[in-house]
Amino acid sequence: MIRDEQLDLLAKYQFDVAVIGGGINGAAVARDAAMRGFKVALIDKGDFAGATSSRSSKLIHGGLRYLAQGRIKLVREALHERERLRNLTAPHLVWQTRFLIPSYAGEGLSRIALAVGLSFYDRFAGFARDGRHRGLSAADASAMEPSLRREGLRGGALYYDASTDDARLTWENVLDAFEHGATIANYVGLEGFSKESGRISAAALRDSMGGRTIELRARCFVNAAGPWTDDVRRLEDPGARAIVRLTKGCHLLISRARIPVREALALSTAGGQLLFVMPRDGYVLVGTTDTDFAGDREHVTADDGDIGYLLAMLNSFLPELRLDAADVEASFAGLRALVMSGDGAPASVSREEMIEQSASGLISIAGGKLTTHRAIAERVVDRIMRMLGNSPGKCPTLDTPLPGARAIGAAEQAGEESTNNDFKYLDGAARERLGRYGTRARIVAELALADADLARAIAADCAVIGAEVVHAVRREMAMTVSDCLLRRLGLGCNPHEARAAALEASRLMARELGWSIERERVEQASLFASVGGNPAS
Repeated sequence: MIRDEQLDLLAKYQFDVAVIGGGINGAAVARDAAMRGFKVALIDKGDFAGATSSRSSKLIHGGLRYLAQGRIKLVREALHERERLRNLTAPHLVWQTRFLIPSYAGEGLSRIALAVGLSFYDRFAGFARDGRHRGLSAADASAMEPSLRREGLRGGALYYDASTDDARLTWENVLDAFEHGATIANYVGLEGFSKESGRISAAALRDSMGGRTIELRARCFVNAAGPWTDDVRRLEDPGARAIVRLTKGCHLLISRARIPVREALALSTAGGQLLFVMPRDGYVLVGTTDTDFAGDREHVTADDGDIGYLLAMLNSFLPELRLDAADVEASFAGLRALVMSGDGAPASVSREEMIEQSASGLISIAGGKLTTHRAIAERVVDRIMRMLGNSPGKCPTLDTPLPGARAIGAAEQAGEESTNNDFKYLDGAARERLGRYGTRARIVAELALADADLARAIAADCAVIGAEVVHAVRREMAMTVSDCLLRRLGLGCNPHEARAAALEASRLMARELGWSIERERVEQASLFASVGGNPAS
């Protein structure tokens, strides 16, 4: 099994760079460092993208409200990174999304402010004419989205941003690090550091799956632990001051039958936030909140207050729908590890990152946005290069596609065409799903070609085929049903399909991993706890 081999390598070698935390920032740092020739280790105490990086609004965007806050540099960089992902490095995972943003008298952004802001937005993104925003009259906005409240409506605009599968985007960064020689392992916790001559030289790790202890030796350690950043810093220095402010972002999933919106909506609130309403996979994703958090970081959920707040905001803009808590099929919440900076409202805290280096050499990352992960990693690895006595040079991630966006060589492509025949042995829904793997779809398809049972959907109400589950276990280090269905296979925003898939997914994983019947039931129950509902008996 790949993970067992990786654990052996963690214990065997001296690394140049060890990254603690397999969310989007840690994954991007590991990828960048590996591509620059460093011997890299990447660990996470849970699954890759198991926390914040799978619980975002699924947006790759510049951030209109950051523009309103005057954070021009952040917005410009985010838009440049958005276009890089959409057009070059991850077009299979990042797709353009059109938003309608209405303007109401006396609340949110005025029509003038909206027009000025979106003009800057277009300019920073470098959009061609057909991708630029377009102003709407009140009649136009109402005709395009009849559910919008008409009282006070002054007009609006159509503008473009991008959406993604955040967990899959994180995984492809992990995968690319691995393909460039990095050693990777999930479910490996950090327990402490060792120092030599005042510098960190090793970390004590524990495999939470098997109980094994490992000493990880490296020349440089990077702390990308997100909500646990300060915990890692205090393992190295118990007196370290806090640099992270935690805020909670909650999201709702509501059936499209209850929110029959025609467009993705960006609703500008009186407090300066944007509430996003985004159709996705038979559901509408609604979010987000932005409130300070001081609870249990291992169990972050949307509580009744969060759900009530989001529903109240929705009903204020879409009053005819009369939504209530019974309409919420599922919810999820994640924590933002923002830079500690005074006592302002959470929404006003900068999303720019801070990179701190301790006296013993620990490099810690606080803040940042999903959209700017590559640029953050570039700055971190540039610092590592200088720290280790090298010149940074040109960053290879600037123009290197992620694995699923890389072209197939001519010889390999010819072989695929003759063997797989464009995957015509799979049904249309399965072929459509394989698009999320990009050029790596052939790896999954070949499993289905070799075993007809794996070419079939694993449930009547789910398009996932068995080959995807087996692929996630054999090649993508999925260790639990939630790892597989919610993160590797992207069903986190489709609770109905996730529930439908749970039984057969657990059986396939049991066959691969040697689980008992009791373990299968535990895995099914855990999945249902994440997405709601009750497992079949």
